[in-house]
Amino acid sequence: MFTIDGVCHPYNFHPDNLVGRFGPAFADVLFGYHPNVNPPGVAMNREEWSRDWQPEEFMDVMFLESELDMACMHSLPIYDAFRDGGSAAEKGAYLKKNYPDRILWYAGVDMFEGAKAVDEAKRYLDQGADGLKFYPARYVDGRTEAWRMDDEGLVYPVLEAARNAGVTNVAIHKVLPIGPINANGMNVDDLGAAANAFPDIAFQIVHAGFMFVDETKMLLGNFPNIYATLEASALLAMLNPPMMDRIMDEFLLFGGPERIIFSSAAVNPHPQVVLEALAKYDLPETSPIRLGDDVRALFMGGNLARLHGIDTDARKAKLADDRFSQERSVNGLRPGFSSVRQPA
Repeated sequence: MFTIDGVCHPYNFHPDNLVGRFGPAFADVLFGYHPNVNPPGVAMNREEWSRDWQPEEFMDVMFLESELDMACMHSLPIYDAFRDGGSAAEKGAYLKKNYPDRILWYAGVDMFEGAKAVDEAKRYLDQGADGLKFYPARYVDGRTEAWRMDDEGLVYPVLEAARNAGVTNVAIHKVLPIGPINANGMNVDDLGAAANAFPDIAFQIVHAGFMFVDETKMLLGNFPNIYATLEASALLAMLNPPMMDRIMDEFLLFGGPERIIFSSAAVNPHPQVVLEALAKYDLPETSPIRLGDDVRALFMGGNLARLHGIDTDARKAKLADDRFSQERSVNGLRPGFSSVRQPA
């Protein structure tokens, strides 16, 4: 099946990129689960992991070390933790320009800049961004500040700028607080108003399922333009299968298979590790829903392809001639993270 990684990041975890108290704390949380989801031989040690991922390294890991066809790179505006936001917009623009058939780019917009956010969004859209990424909370002087998606004065002008540019996909970090912050801004109760005001925009709830499962399933049931993106949530297939069962049951029942988007959360987990785990995962016999090939094909890539007008058969044929497909066909997949490890 045609597979698109719905959210992935060429992070910058180098110590020089970490800001204040929050940056190291944020990095500690992300590294904390790295060895729990990557097997020995794939998992990096802390020194290897604390790197500034370069775009070409990222491409080699995603497409020479895994069976992915495409990836949606999200740049990040987490300037309270990382000097470059965590996953720099410049990397997204480079990847989109140089690998347009492999990469979708959602550009992170810093909404804490207020009115300047519109100009920032327009700049990224002019550079080829396929969507926008929002991060609704930040850490300031020991407390959490947050904004809401139903803020008509702050958010709606940015959504209008995207729509005017022909971009109709936005992703919002929700549900999953990272580091020493509270859950302000992580609830999903602000999405319905925005989805109702912009019915032609697809709103993707990133990390859907970690919290607010009931609230999310009701949004899926009531708003046809709200989607559940399983960044990090998909890891529950390895870490907590019963919780994964509940998430998939509820989201499939209320939203249908057309409203779920796969993500590996690479490059913190290795993408092939997550692909293999999901290939083995299935709902229990007691579930009223089956994960047949048709259902898997939708959430593993078909839904995101549809949202971006991608003909998967035509794109698959086009990708067959690029260097990633050619190397994989000759040599198979490289070992996990071997593209960034120094030879012994």
